[in-house]
Amino acid sequence: MLISKSDIIKYLKEIPPVPESVKACLDYLKQGELKKAALEADKDIVLKKQIESIVNSAAFSLPNKVEDTVQLFSMIGLEMAKSLVYSYLVKLLSPKEWKIFDINFADFQAAFMKMYEENMILEFGEDVYKKYAEIGAIVPAAVCVCDSLLGDKKEDLELILDAAPLEYGTLLKRMTGASLFGLAAKIAEIWGLEKEKTESLKKAECDVCDNEIAALIHFIFFYLSSKKQFLDLNSLIEFKPESIEKIPKTYERIINGS
Repeated sequence: MLISKSDIIKYLKEIPPVPESVKACLDYLKQGELKKAALEADKDIVLKKQIESIVNSAAFSLPNKVEDTVQLFSMIGLEMAKSLVYSYLVKLLSPKEWKIFDINFADFQAAFMKMYEENMILEFGEDVYKKYAEIGAIVPAAVCVCDSLLGDKKEDLELILDAAPLEYGTLLKRMTGASLFGLAAKIAEIWGLEKEKTESLKKAECDVCDNEIAALIHFIFFYLSSKKQFLDLNSLIEFKPESIEKIPKTYERIINGS
């Protein structure tokens, strides 16, 4: 077996714990202390640069570049700030060399988080988004894990894929029982997200589309991975059209191009 469940368990065990400054920043954000959280973020130079990079990316469309962390946190609000800190943890998982997916990961990460925020609010309201904001940052982490796991076996996998028309996501699931969203749920558990949130991530595979938030996650990933610049990621997901039934407002917005 090229990739085993034990390979995944071993990899997940190697995911680094949350650094102290990041943990303090998240704790302050949970308490609603934006300024204190920003000052904690400033203590970690890489975290500060990550926040600046994402918020100043095209996805957020700021008129001018902003570098002050307190100002950035004030502009984007508590929940998005919390998501950005989790996005930094995702960066810690990012492969030094991408072997499978030829994408600009920072652009995908920012686009996913932004689309998740906008459509969560549209579909379910701001209060629901605030409750589940971190999920938008966790999903891209699973992309990093998939590239690392699959990349270690790239040559062998290519031989299999040349012989059979399988997608990477299908191959991973058949070999290990794990999926993109299942891995995202495991990462969420390691980083201390509540069970309700990890369950929404797990259900985003949409084998049975009975969870509205999971259906939205599923659709957003499919929609973004259908774009030219992220098309490599489309091989990680088998789109379930029934997910659309749970998110009519989002689907209507996409169809109308608004």
